[in-house]
Amino acid sequence: MNTLRIVNGLGFVCFSVVAFALAGCAVDAAGDDSLVDDMVEADVEEAEQAMGVECANAAATATFVGGIDYSSPQTYNTTSCYKGVVLDVSKYSSLYAQSPSGSVFPGRTTVAWADGLPALSDVDRVAKCNSTYVAADLFEKVGSSWVYKTTKESLGAWTPFFDGGFCAGPAVSFSSEMQAGKTYRISATARSYKGSSAPTRKLHVDSLEPVEAPR
Repeated sequence: MNTLRIVNGLGFVCFSVVAFALAGCAVDAAGDDSLVDDMVEADVEEAEQAMGVECANAAATATFVGGIDYSSPQTYNTTSCYKGVVLDVSKYSSLYAQSPSGSVFPGRTTVAWADGLPALSDVDRVAKCNSTYVAADLFEKVGSSWVYKTTKESLGAWTPFFDGGFCAGPAVSFSSEMQAGKTYRISATARSYKGSSAPTRKLHVDSLEPVEAPR
């Protein structure tokens, strides 16, 4: 199970550590400790901004009862949940927490890309499509606290077709992870690529009933 949080700042942090180590050697040779202190403070501040803090501590962007139906703007950022939206749902409905025998899709809550996608006419359509990114964290309310359950993430996929192909946007779903009657929090992000510096993109979160198989 992937425990990656909404913001993937690992690459940035590694880069900052290496940059600091190299700069530190040069500064030590010059004997200027004050410059080292300034660089440490700057690196820590930038790393904290890139990684954010646990989205469990954030104020909700929107709240729902039973199920979620939410469309984000293209640009968003939540205090304590960097470049994410935070959605709370109480009394989760049994309509979305069931998986009847023979159903094609179980009841679920889906976080999906809802912005523009590369077209067949775009020269770099495959690379752009395959870089589109969606991720979501799921928390359950236990007492007065949010308890982290899982993280899911997805990348877009260029799909060849008779007319040349199309871009299937990224999406993730929570089904068996969510049970009727309980209270949940979903923190989610959509970005043009996977990275802390990537711009946010529109997403849609929707609680859906099971889809029955055709008879």
